[in-house]
Amino acid sequence: MVRTAPRLILLVAACGAAPGCMPELRKPLSIEESRQFRAEALEVMRQAVTSNEPVLRMQALEAFQDVAPAEGIPFITDNIDNGYSGVSFAALMALGTIRESRGMDKVRILSEDTDANLRVAALYVLHRMGDQRRTSELAEVLMNNPDARVRANAALAIGRLGEKGSIKVLRTAGQREKKDAVKMQIREALAMLGDRHAIEELIFAGYSANPDQATLALMFLAGARTEQAEELFRFRLNHADQPEIRLQAARGLGLLGNDLGYDVACAHLYFKSPDRRRPTDPPTQQIARVRSLAALALEAIGSPDALGPLLQAFRQEDQSPTTRLAIARAAVRLINRNLDEPRPAGQQAPRPAIRPGLQAG
Repeated sequence: MVRTAPRLILLVAACGAAPGCMPELRKPLSIEESRQFRAEALEVMRQAVTSNEPVLRMQALEAFQDVAPAEGIPFITDNIDNGYSGVSFAALMALGTIRESRGMDKVRILSEDTDANLRVAALYVLHRMGDQRRTSELAEVLMNNPDARVRANAALAIGRLGEKGSIKVLRTAGQREKKDAVKMQIREALAMLGDRHAIEELIFAGYSANPDQATLALMFLAGARTEQAEELFRFRLNHADQPEIRLQAARGLGLLGNDLGYDVACAHLYFKSPDRRRPTDPPTQQIARVRSLAALALEAIGSPDALGPLLQAFRQEDQSPTTRLAIARAAVRLINRNLDEPRPAGQQAPRPAIRPGLQAG
């Protein structure tokens, strides 16, 4: 258990004694506080990447890939042949994303594996490392593999390769595809490659009254970082009943350099009002998901003001492992960005410039 700093105990106690009291939503950290927080966050990431919970392990691999690749290389290479397909897939995708040459012998072996998901990820790594002789096999898998999950992973890999020449094959696959989940993954891949039609389809889905469909579309558009979605992000930030939709909108705006969703994201770090009318979505699961999305939105927004709130949420004793991991990766990203120019605790940092854009209706 991580020890809680005395001043944070006092803050929590004070809030507990005062009805309606909210923690501070803007509080940068000092140099030493930032360094200590980063060390604690990396330790949580290390624990997660060596855990026995596959989903947590996969999330930790992605976290190392995105915010601490140098520290993550040993864990990424160790998990290439993990024995659990999902973990191995995540490790391979991480290896290709950071273009790490260690583990390439294993990659070549897995490119011939009987598990098509592992073949897809291994081919992605080979392409990223300069060996494009077998990249066309990804299109073949996307078009012909009978397993929808494999086809979706092939679309994911093709999109992440960033090759504009893949737009045609993705469009063809999208026209032939019957499974909605795979169609959405193909749209994400196309959006990442700048395909206007796919972006417009995702924007349409982002306005959907179906919360799951809207949330997924917003997540894909955020990943594509397309300015065409800014009006949608602004609208959904202010017009949505579900916190997941608002937080994906805040994240999308953050990735476009806009901090309009900061307060919404920061407040949801302390979310504790789940919808108890969802029998298949337990309250604890909702709380963990919303708090995690809040941390990811703050990571995208990038303000050092979020470090204090993130630290307080990180050290809450009842925090779920997935939420603590999401907070950890957000903290490492923000500290990496801001440690070179730290400010004394309590001193306001300048907010990121908000680009001119369409206002929500």
